Parts: sequence; C-alpha cells; structure tokens
Amino acid sequence: MKERWKAAWEKVCSVCRILWNGTKKACFATGRFFAAFGRWCAHSWMKYLAGPAKKLFFVHWSIAVVLVVISAALLLYAFLLPGANPYISYFGYFVSAYTLAVVCVKLPGVFGRAKRGLYANRYSGRYLTDAVLRAEISMYAGLGVSFFYAVFKMAAGIYYHSTWLGALAIYYIILSAMRFALVKHYRDNAQHENEREQRLFGLRSYRFCGILMFLLNIAVTILVGQLIWSNESYEYPGFLIYAFAGYSFYCIGIAVRNMAKHRKLETPILAAAKMLSFACALMSILATQTAMLTQFGDGQETFAQIMNAMTGSVVCLLIFGLAVWMVHRANRELKGMEE
Repeated sequence: MKERWKAAWEKVCSVCRILWNGTKKACFATGRFFAAFGRWCAHSWMKYLAGPAKKLFFVHWSIAVVLVVISAALLLYAFLLPGANPYISYFGYFVSAYTLAVVCVKLPGVFGRAKRGLYANRYSGRYLTDAVLRAEISMYAGLGVSFFYAVFKMAAGIYYHSTWLGALAIYYIILSAMRFALVKHYRDNAQHENEREQRLFGLRSYRFCGILMFLLNIAVTILVGQLIWSNESYEYPGFLIYAFAGYSFYCIGIAVRNMAKHRKLETPILAAAKMLSFACALMSILATQTAMLTQFGDGQETFAQIMNAMTGSVVCLLIFGLAVWMVHRANRELKGMEE
C-alpha cells in the first residue's frame, strides 16, 4: 500500500514538473514576443510616423489657442442646444479630441519654460530649492488657515446653535494651538547656538506635539461620534465636492511624501509639523467620505453610518498611533542623548 502511494506521488510530482516547465517556457516565449513587438512598434514609429505626427500635433501656440476656442464653442453647441445637428456635434467631438492631443503635446514645454523661469527668479528659486524654507512657510500658512477656520466655525456654531459646528470649532482651536506652539518652538529653537541644545529642544518640542496629538484625537473622536449617532456630516454645494475631494487626496499624498522626507528627524520641529499635516489630511479624507455619502448616498443612512464608523475608527486609531509613536520616539532619542 505504501509503495502504491509512493508511486502515485511520484507521478503527480512528474506531472507538476512538466506543467511548471511548460508554463515557464510559455511565459518566456510570450515575453520575447511582446519585447520583439515593442521593438518593432518603436522602430515603425520612428521611421514612418514620428515625422507626420510631429507636423500634425506640434503646432504654433496661436493655432492651439484658436483650436481651444473652436472646440469650446462646438462642445457648448453640442451639449447645450437641444436641437443640435448630430453631424456638427460629431465634428465637434473630433476637433475637441484633436485639440486635447495638441494641448497635451504643448503642455510639457510650457511647464518646462515656467519651471526654468521660477528657478531663475531670486525669491521663487530660493523657495523651490530650500526645503527648510518651504516647510517653515507651510507651517506659518497652516497656522493662519487653522486660526481662520476656528474663528469661522465658532461664530457659525453660535449663530446657528449647532453642536456640530461647535465640535468642529474645538477641533480647529486645538489644531491652531498645536500649530502656534510649533511656530513658537521653532523660533525659540533658532536662538540656541549649540547644536546639541537645538537638538534637545527640538526633540522636546516633537514630544510635546505628540502629547497634544492625544487632545486632537479626542476632538476627532467627538466628531466621529456625531457623524455616527447624530447623522451630522459635511455638505458642499454642486460640483464643489469634486474639487474638495481632489484637494483632500492631494493633501494626503503630499503629507505622506513629507513624512517620508522628514522621517529621520533631522529637524524635529518641522517633522512634527508634517505629522500634524498628515493627521489633518486624514480628517479631510473622512470629511470627503461623509460629503460623498450625503450627496450620492440616496438617503441610505444605515450604510452611511456604517462607513463613517469604519473610516472614523481607522482615522482615530491612526492619529492615536501617531501620537504614541511621536512620544515614544522622542523619549528614546532624548534618553540616548542624555546618557
């Protein structure tokens, strides 16, 4: 019996080896085919199509502007006029597609010239090349925006007698206090001449921001509770919701990128500011979700509450974990420097 099982197992292994070798050869053959096809396409493009395409799409900027105006007029005619001629509409679609291709071809050159001009300028060039200066300016700008939102939400909450707006005002007040503390610590840190003292002061400020992050997490938890139990939410009129959604995803992308750049704590106070920006971006994602569910949820309150509870819990846990990580990391480095 044992020998029969052994023989059957050897047959299975043999079949598996054959299938594996056949699959491997098929994959290699497919890869070689697509590589050869890609080389043929590149050769054909360079030999036969690159010249005509360049003449067709690389037009003068004045012609591109005229094409944009004509395309806009034709699309308005096709979409807004009830009795639009279908042939004119189809022609408009073709012209708009060609115009889009021309614009896409022209944009890299425009952006390249604009970028060279910005780098050549004394002030914009310094801003683009100095990462510390950019972080410092963004820290001051964040403080101004947070303070404005705190005053605006508080005034609106008092005027409309809204607990939701009041909770938002508390959130922005805590956020403004944290940004103000970071700005003050950053200016105070510049007065220390010794690098070791600057490092110690920066790490203590980093730890202090982590402690304040716990307070921010309490405010976020209160907001999430109102989202779930009181069915409160963000609302944006018309197409503004798409702009806000795009801005929110842009903020989360920039925040993650900046966190990665400052992960080594070369400047602890600026790193703390980037951590705070990441927490704010998480809140923006939550706000975007609630606004989307309010506008496109078709009145499905139960589904909206479940989604808000899930995303809100993730946001609260991430901010709490961020606060724990900041305090722990600062304590570990301070202990290592003080020993």
